[in-house]
Amino acid sequence: MAKNQANFPTSLDTLDTDRVAGQVVTSDSYDIIETAITEIEKVIPRKIKTDATAAPAVTNDTTEGYAVNSLWIDVTNDKAYICVDATDGAAVWIEITSQGVGDALTTDPLSQFAATTSAELAGVISDEKGAGALVFETLLAKLFPNIYNRDIKWLLKEPYTTAANRYTIQTPNDMSVDIDGAIYFIETQSDIDLSVEANWDTIAVDYRVAATRAGKDFYIYACQPASGDAPVIKLSANSTVPTDYTAGNSRKIGGFHCLCVAVGDIAGHTLDDFLAGDVLPASVWDLEHRPICSPEGMVFDSKSQIWVDIYLASGTGASTASVNGGTISDTRNWMDFVDDGGAVGKRMLTDIEFQLIATGSNEETNIAGSADPGTTTGHSDTAGRRMISNIGVEDSCGVLWQWLNEQSAKYDDAVAAGWYDLAGDKGSLYRSVDTNDVKLIAGGLWNAGTRCGSRCRAAANYRWYTPMYIGCRFASDPCKSE
Repeated sequence: MAKNQANFPTSLDTLDTDRVAGQVVTSDSYDIIETAITEIEKVIPRKIKTDATAAPAVTNDTTEGYAVNSLWIDVTNDKAYICVDATDGAAVWIEITSQGVGDALTTDPLSQFAATTSAELAGVISDEKGAGALVFETLLAKLFPNIYNRDIKWLLKEPYTTAANRYTIQTPNDMSVDIDGAIYFIETQSDIDLSVEANWDTIAVDYRVAATRAGKDFYIYACQPASGDAPVIKLSANSTVPTDYTAGNSRKIGGFHCLCVAVGDIAGHTLDDFLAGDVLPASVWDLEHRPICSPEGMVFDSKSQIWVDIYLASGTGASTASVNGGTISDTRNWMDFVDDGGAVGKRMLTDIEFQLIATGSNEETNIAGSADPGTTTGHSDTAGRRMISNIGVEDSCGVLWQWLNEQSAKYDDAVAAGWYDLAGDKGSLYRSVDTNDVKLIAGGLWNAGTRCGSRCRAAANYRWYTPMYIGCRFASDPCKSE
């Protein structure tokens, strides 16, 4: 631009005033104007094409008057472009419409786009560390390894008066679960019907049939889907991994126990009319609602806030179990039963707990036949009533006495003050004069008739007794406060 000093004001601020006054512009004043024009040209396009019908090409360059910051409006396709390089024959234009790579949107930035999954975003979004694709499930898995979270517990569908509900388990409304480093989500509650083939990992043994489920434990697995972020829920009799899955694409998240023998008609009983193979409502567990020990063969008592064995104990030591059809453990002293329970992470019941977990059982009757049944299962009493509590505890009253974790004492004039050498060579017990050791037993014996019941107790047995008429039932505290 030629410097015609007579045509320029002394400054931008006095441009109009100087023109009126007819002042002569100095060289320094001219430099101010030229700098201002240069700066303005950086933000105001030098040439704007407002009637284009297609995108600009490399030939729309400096020879046509275009320069850096020129605009090109394609009115046919509703797109706009800016020139970033006007080199002859090699012009570079960049689309600046909102759907392109222009400025970030500030109003409704995502609502105008179609729904996009995190997996789709993974290919186009870099994470904040610049170290690869951002996949939200992976980020969550890293922040919360082995995450399992849900809004409500897994439940047996209600009301129980509807027969189909008694073999239908309901998922939480919302759940997130880590399966091998990826997070999957349940966002709507659904029904898991035990009579539907698709809900099982296999029907080699057909657990759709109630009779095949009777008295057994089953497990709930969250499995990786072929696509999407919702886990596939599978039921299985396998305690490790479901059939056709591996530990890498499945995770055990819960389980339940099925009733061994039909309850029949017991008015007012929680399990009234439940059939063999129906799910015991109090047995349903998951990773957040479970005992600190293994949950098989147990039910939760909401009154005492403990998990308790469904069946009388069978086996000893690490083989101690609560199972249908097990040989009932007896002829063991109180101390040995303490060790048996401890070997599998369980303990004896207290006096209070026994009364609560036995609620709903037969009262003041004993087992039909008035004899030791020998094995665990669902028995009936002399009146033909099933011997089962409201939460599903079998044989709590009128089968075998059961040791409790309660200390008592009794008068015994044959006892002199001193030490008594306990069986097992593990120490001695000091007894005061005329006083003997007593451990409470509960429930009543197979021939005790009207003395049996949820509040029946006897305070006459020493901890070292090993009679065939005393067994045990174990309990466990929950892994989390309920």
